[in-house]
Amino acid sequence: MNRYRLKITIAFITILLTNACKHETHRSFYYWKSVYHLSQSERKCLEELNISKLYIRFFDVDLDEPSGKAVPIAKIRFADNVLSSYKVVPVVYIVNKTLQKSKYQDITDLAIKILTQVENIASSKNIAFCELQMDCDWSDNTHSNYFALLEVLKTKLHEQGKILSATIRLHQVKYKNITGLPPVDRGMLMYYNMGKISPDASPNSVFNTTDAAKYIDYLPDYPLPLDVALPAFSWGIHVRNGKVIELLNSMNSSDFENNANFTQVDSSTFTIPKSFFFRGFYFMKNDVVKVEEITPAQCNTAAQQLKSKLPKHAESIAIFHLDSLIISHYEKQDFEKVFSTYH
Repeated sequence: MNRYRLKITIAFITILLTNACKHETHRSFYYWKSVYHLSQSERKCLEELNISKLYIRFFDVDLDEPSGKAVPIAKIRFADNVLSSYKVVPVVYIVNKTLQKSKYQDITDLAIKILTQVENIASSKNIAFCELQMDCDWSDNTHSNYFALLEVLKTKLHEQGKILSATIRLHQVKYKNITGLPPVDRGMLMYYNMGKISPDASPNSVFNTTDAAKYIDYLPDYPLPLDVALPAFSWGIHVRNGKVIELLNSMNSSDFENNANFTQVDSSTFTIPKSFFFRGFYFMKNDVVKVEEITPAQCNTAAQQLKSKLPKHAESIAIFHLDSLIISHYEKQDFEKVFSTYH
């Protein structure tokens, strides 16, 4: 009788995982801001492209230095309600040093705290979710703690008929025997940030075909089912005395071209003739800003390059990320071209 009940229970859980949260091919966007508030252009973009899924960063997990404990920070604030027409995947970003300094015996407690925080945020905004995604660029000395965290989360989510996914970097695909395979249901291949962030005129570190080609042949043999995220963003690399000191997120060339405090050296490089503040950043005299942008053509190139290597079981094609400043440089047909590559 006990064995019969066990079989029924397993069958029931399987039905929940395959039907209650049934996967389809989704056109998706990442939303990576501290406040959820869609502009008119962002709403229009989602509607015109028939976007069905949003990956929303709910919060980060970082180390609280005084206590030495991992704590949630930078929690998202919802100024708008998320329409029920969108499937929402909460995303939690874990700072790698958090795992380095966390004790193994504290991992279960951390996993429960993360899931509780996600559920509290979701329920407060009437967001029903079938998938939780963890984002962490784990390393050799953190994968044990990270994978243990994922195991706890996966077990808890499966009890609710939900699944767990994790972001996967290209180097983790190529060196899977070294970095390990995360114990999750699905992976999200982040097809960007593949080059070295450098102060010199090296290839675009966000995406370039040369660096990508070093990894993509390993994709067909990767054991996890993979979805894919493609880049549509820009940043400025802030350089001082020949060293990178910070990234200026969501800034593009026009931000610096239209400011007399910057001197343009070439199409992507700007120097600072005198010290000043700009958008909360302090620039010293002789600092340099190198802009790295992903144009519509480059985003499409990324999609095309990956197409032949992307596993057939990909169920979500996502663009990173939804921002009115970014999408103003794209036409509807630019994104259509990218999404239609996989249909």
